[in-house]
Amino acid sequence: MMERITEESPRLTARIAGGLYLTFGLAYTFADVSVRGRLIVYGDAAATGHNILAHETLFRLGFAAELLE
Repeated sequence: MMERITEESPRLTARIAGGLYLTFGLAYTFADVSVRGRLIVYGDAAATGHNILAHETLFRLGFAAELLE
């Protein structure tokens, strides 16, 4: 029995790459705008620490989005 060897089409590869690029862009936007914009207070470390402790779940989601990108 002969096995048929098929190659992936360039269109499929391009669509996968585009989908990953879009996913990474959305993850970056979420982490940068939603998390950093809300939690970090530039010039005031105490306020930043308070915001992180008050919104721990948001901080963790932002960190996970940073790792994804």
